[in-house]
Amino acid sequence: MLDHLLNPTVKEAAQFISRYKSSRVIVIYGQVEATYSGRAAAQLRLMPRLIITKPDGVLMVHEGYREKPVIWNPPGSQLFVSVDGDVLVLRSIRYSPREYVTIRIHKVYMVSSMEIGLTEDFKVIGTEKDVVDAIMANPSLVEDGFKVLSREYETMVGSIDILGEDKLGNLVVVEVKRGEASPEAVHQLKRYVEYIKGKNPGRGVRGILVATGISTSAYRYLKDYGLEFRRYTHANIINYT
Repeated sequence: MLDHLLNPTVKEAAQFISRYKSSRVIVIYGQVEATYSGRAAAQLRLMPRLIITKPDGVLMVHEGYREKPVIWNPPGSQLFVSVDGDVLVLRSIRYSPREYVTIRIHKVYMVSSMEIGLTEDFKVIGTEKDVVDAIMANPSLVEDGFKVLSREYETMVGSIDILGEDKLGNLVVVEVKRGEASPEAVHQLKRYVEYIKGKNPGRGVRGILVATGISTSAYRYLKDYGLEFRRYTHANIINYT
């Protein structure tokens, strides 16, 4: 089921959102400014943006780039809809911890509501353990000639997912992350590599980070530290970058 309004007045949009907010996913496109306050603070100046709300309380404000919203509130938040003069106001409140998102929409170009299904027995495929298991069974997923020496190799700075050796005899530290790799994941790999280098003076040591993706800032750190990245799309498939 899909319903929508094109170029509605703010009052029409407010009535539409209030009618469907508890039962359907709502998508709003318009001239949007927004603020967030809570554990931090953020403010978005007026420009065209996309807003998504869901019956479980999720609220997201999206811009034209990046897959993640720039401002959001998680499930369990409560959405309030009002009109302030010629402006449509959405206020999302998360109660624990207290977080507030206030969205002011000066012009609504489109608002739609849709019924979207929910997979009750959803299971994530491709966890960190799945990927490590796949590499243990087929080390060439990392690269040709790679040989596993140890799994969960314990060090003074943490447990290395896989310690191996490449075809040239260099030691290889492999760290696996589920989802997109962050700068902290790169720093963690760097600590492991430095530790292994200290324990094996004179021997080459490489570091490889395996994840579904990597943030721009994390990739910069990775290159600065001379480390490597492998992208996986399934537990038994690893693509190179």
